[in-house]
Amino acid sequence: MAQAESFPDFVSTGPGTPTGSLLRNFWQPIYEADRLKSGRAVPLRILGEDFTLYRGRSGKAFVIDPRCAHRGALLSIGRIEGDHLACLYHGWTYDGEGQCQAQPAEKRSFASSVRLKSYPTQEYLGFVFAYFGSGAPPPFPRILAAEGEGLLEARESRRPYPFFSQLENSVDEVHFNFTHRRSTFSDVGLNDEIPEIDCEETIYGLVRYGKRSEATRISHILMPNCLYSKVHDELLGWTEHLSWRVPIDDESHSSFVARKSMLTGQDVTEYRKRKEEARMLLASLEPADTVADRVLRGEVHIDEVPSRPDQVMIQDLVVLRSQGSRPHRENDQLGASDKQIRLLRQIYRRELTAQGQGLPMKQWRIPPELTTSSGLSD
Repeated sequence: MAQAESFPDFVSTGPGTPTGSLLRNFWQPIYEADRLKSGRAVPLRILGEDFTLYRGRSGKAFVIDPRCAHRGALLSIGRIEGDHLACLYHGWTYDGEGQCQAQPAEKRSFASSVRLKSYPTQEYLGFVFAYFGSGAPPPFPRILAAEGEGLLEARESRRPYPFFSQLENSVDEVHFNFTHRRSTFSDVGLNDEIPEIDCEETIYGLVRYGKRSEATRISHILMPNCLYSKVHDELLGWTEHLSWRVPIDDESHSSFVARKSMLTGQDVTEYRKRKEEARMLLASLEPADTVADRVLRGEVHIDEVPSRPDQVMIQDLVVLRSQGSRPHRENDQLGASDKQIRLLRQIYRRELTAQGQGLPMKQWRIPPELTTSSGLSD
């Protein structure tokens, strides 16, 4: 029987918020590694806060506070000197730990007493990750199935709705049959029948099952905000697919997707050619956000949008934006097909309650040998 349930604030993620504090206690992807060039600094906004991200001449990435302690100029417009970052305004220079190293215009420097906050970084699967929590960071998580031989792709895309809306969508095995009825998912049998679903909590988050006929699709949520699944691409076939939903602010988030296929050699060359053709096609079409806007205004129905390479993303954009920037989850009437959604909410609610009461929280551990199953034919 459907029933309403209480819903804590999973949308607010700025400093001091319960959900924001929870997310800060895990490593988070923050930038595509290839886009961060040596000797460059960029402004970074994540979890409702601003930071400076830069790559030193040694190749190492650093994250420090956004502004110079002197008179508040943005450090992202500064100059890289070795592995240090010099403010463009008066040359105050900081190392990757945030320690001021030089104040060139001061006759009696007091640099040793000036320090900005800094945050640990790691690079993995094509992304720069950072840890924004207090104390020492947890061990960095790895997934061996996404490493090794094959083609690895990493990309970031901005989504104009809260991260938790996308996270709930990530555990929803049933929406494929409706939201993505017209998509490449139909080509591989994902929409042939409404799946029989199940799920359970694990040492790393939760595992979800979607049984169709005699085959079962197995996917995972890695706490607190990563989906690990097999996803089909019409050019690549089935891929190992990791997608982190990281808040930019309370109304938008970045989706960081790393996918690994087994293509090598000439197959990679052919794939990149076809991918470039798809990119050029998309460049000639209306932007996905514009199409979604027209659907939400009632000017066109989603089923009338011609097939295009980003069709699945547009379908998700329409459905998730339609829920609003602050969905009233307390009004949701959940049924049996929402079992996976309910478990995700229960885990978050429990962890936030323990955090708020100063009680021990679960120590999550991601087994590197974790694997997925499509449960479907190629």
